[in-house]
Amino acid sequence: MLIVLCMISTAVAQEFPARPVRVVIPFPPGGSIDIVARSISQRWGAQLGQQIVIDNRGGAGGALGTSVVKFAAPDGYTLLYGNAGPLAIAPHLSPNPGYDLFKDFVPVSQVTSSPFVVFIFTGLPAANVQEFIAYARQRPGQINYASSGVGSGLHLMGELFKSVAVVDLVHVPFKGMGQATPELVSGRVQVAISTVPGILPHVKTGRMKGIVSSGIRRSSLLPEVPTCMEAKLPGFCSASFHGIVAPTKTPKAIIAKLQQTLAVTLSNQELRDQLAAREDSEAIGSTPEEFGKLMRSEYDRWGKIIKTHGIKGE
Repeated sequence: MLIVLCMISTAVAQEFPARPVRVVIPFPPGGSIDIVARSISQRWGAQLGQQIVIDNRGGAGGALGTSVVKFAAPDGYTLLYGNAGPLAIAPHLSPNPGYDLFKDFVPVSQVTSSPFVVFIFTGLPAANVQEFIAYARQRPGQINYASSGVGSGLHLMGELFKSVAVVDLVHVPFKGMGQATPELVSGRVQVAISTVPGILPHVKTGRMKGIVSSGIRRSSLLPEVPTCMEAKLPGFCSASFHGIVAPTKTPKAIIAKLQQTLAVTLSNQELRDQLAAREDSEAIGSTPEEFGKLMRSEYDRWGKIIKTHGIKGE
């Protein structure tokens, strides 16, 4: 019987994919996650031998699109391209997020990793992270930091920085970092903890500056900014990640084919250079097992931070 099942599984993998594969992004078009997914889709489709169709299903902080994939047939033709929001954070912010991360999905692969950077308004009298921490400690509750919303990854990174640096900053949530831009460049909100691309234009105009990166390697777009280890803030070390999961019960042979073709795609040097230069992202291409361990560790880590700070979803 086991031999028969193995033969069937192999045949399924050989036939897959026989039609286009839909990749659901649980956020609106135009954000970093959408840009990166579209950057890899054509090359990945070429490796698979079928078109990759991007389907943006934004809503409910990522829960809407995630649920679309949860209820999809487990045949490899509908996948979720997510970040830490739906894949680690959101399940802690609602008593009923609409899905169980570890029962409803199986990991395929981590796609990218990107550092967060603490940016400050250049009008503050601080040349580096140590000077900023000293300045903030003398002014508890007087310095604001922006995020893309309550319970977002940027909100949680802000709380992580506050606890590690032992500073009292005031959280100011916005509906996306684009909405926060006028407040940041004017200095009314003085701090942003964000991935690099969205803030980089304001660094180039001299309105904002990076003072510490959460990455263990320096940012490719801001190589002058010290890492968390260099700044002696190891507790701040973290990273934004993108990854792909499939509905539970998707055959292992199909998961393996998806992962293998994606890993080959992400090994392309031209693509790797493009992701580093445009999005400050390192292409990964991990195994399902490696990505599963990352999801579990990030789920546990952010769950502790959310509980400690009493953060509730909107």
